[in-house]
Amino acid sequence: MSEKQFNPVPNYYREHIGGTEYQLPADELDVFDDVHLWSDNPRLIPYLTEGIPSEDEMEATLMRTNGYDALRKSIDDLGQLEPIYVWPSEGHRYLVIEGATRVTVLRDLSRRYEGKPNQSRYRRVKVKVLPPNFSERENAVLLAQIHVRGSGVRNWGRYVQAMFIYEKVEGDSALFSLTELASHMGKSTSWASRLRDAYKFAKQFVEFVDDDDAQRLALNHFSTLEEISKATGFGAKVKANTAEGEQLRGEVFEMVRHDVFKEYRDARHMAQYREDPEKWEVLKSHERHAAHNIANQLRAGQTGINGKISGLHGQLERALERDEEFDDEVVDELQRCVDLLASRPAGVGAFRLHLRQFTLGLQSASLKDVKSITRDEYKDLQEGLEDFEHRLQRYSPWRSS
Repeated sequence: MSEKQFNPVPNYYREHIGGTEYQLPADELDVFDDVHLWSDNPRLIPYLTEGIPSEDEMEATLMRTNGYDALRKSIDDLGQLEPIYVWPSEGHRYLVIEGATRVTVLRDLSRRYEGKPNQSRYRRVKVKVLPPNFSERENAVLLAQIHVRGSGVRNWGRYVQAMFIYEKVEGDSALFSLTELASHMGKSTSWASRLRDAYKFAKQFVEFVDDDDAQRLALNHFSTLEEISKATGFGAKVKANTAEGEQLRGEVFEMVRHDVFKEYRDARHMAQYREDPEKWEVLKSHERHAAHNIANQLRAGQTGINGKISGLHGQLERALERDEEFDDEVVDELQRCVDLLASRPAGVGAFRLHLRQFTLGLQSASLKDVKSITRDEYKDLQEGLEDFEHRLQRYSPWRSS
């Protein structure tokens, strides 16, 4: 027999990261002695204070994150199902690039079962070993693919996604253009741009708070901060680099840190709050959930057709978030409303409804959606847009002028 026949073929994971195919060696490492956690893990940054954290501090932080208990139960019942990604670093140890929570769970369970027969079951962690020359840029692409395109417990929250986009596009570790990074994430450039801009506003909040808890507060209140920064008639003012903008930011940031907003939807009425001195003073008093109470009053006072429709949308949104089921009569009534709007050429009209849905669909299309388009479908789209542009040129008063 040849030497090759005596040596088994190594086990590899074949993966595409960015535009490159890798063969990543599969291995099992000691969860305590062979791997160490990454202090620059984006999931951990909002929770850690300045300086280099210890392994114990990072483990304790991961144990408090959402989904930890569910993952621990799953690994306890079924074992580790997915390998983690590690990178060769100091000595014979490996840096955990992705999978820190799974490492923490295995260490946790190994300690819990210390001295028992099944302790060894949790002592080893399955890994994919990244090459030694794996660059920072390639690392960013890997994380973007896993945590932005990914789903479930591996999906970063919006604040961490926004922070990641900002840092990789404009921060000290900038590596990509906005369009490049959005492409690696499987998202539109406009989606990435909105998150980047929201993070810039949240970053100002962190600088305003200026204490060890600022990042965690920004994470917890990110949806509200994002809503404030884009509120109609108010967002541009509060973001402006003017004396008025600076004063508004200070007032609003104090409201946020004192829980004046119960939910992010309360921040949609910022312009109306600001226009009413009495309401604004109530918010500045920092009464807990004051904005929620005022927002309910505003919604109750909207008796016109626009207000009623706006209120209906909010009710439906909240019902869907609670996974409430609609009976057949309600579904039929909603469909009758849609059909009525679509049947009237005056007013809304079917075309404008479909145009809005089409535009939103294009903006939110994922990379998977784009790849699924056939050549014939794209040709039909081009022909339809060319025909529409031709008619706009001939008949639209604003386009032909």
